[in-house]
Amino acid sequence: MNHDRIATRVEHLSLATGILAGLSAAGAVLAEPTGLDAFGVWLGITDEPLIIKVAPILGSLATASGTLSGFTYFWAQRKKRKIQTRTTDNNDTLAR
Repeated sequence: MNHDRIATRVEHLSLATGILAGLSAAGAVLAEPTGLDAFGVWLGITDEPLIIKVAPILGSLATASGTLSGFTYFWAQRKKRKIQTRTTDNNDTLAR
């Protein structure tokens, strides 16, 4: 199993969800109802735009994937160090 490849792919997924969450937050700010539209949403006459409902979910998804990305990065680094230590130990044993 290539630990670096897994960590890199999870990192790319995390970056993509972070970008998506940022864009959805910007879209929610732009789509936020103001004036009479906001009053209509408050009264329940009209619904708020879907992007406003989805933006917090995408933000939570980006946070979770960022946490997973950090975990896999450190996991891959630990595995890499273990492999290097084993290789060094084996080379030392063979040199004796």
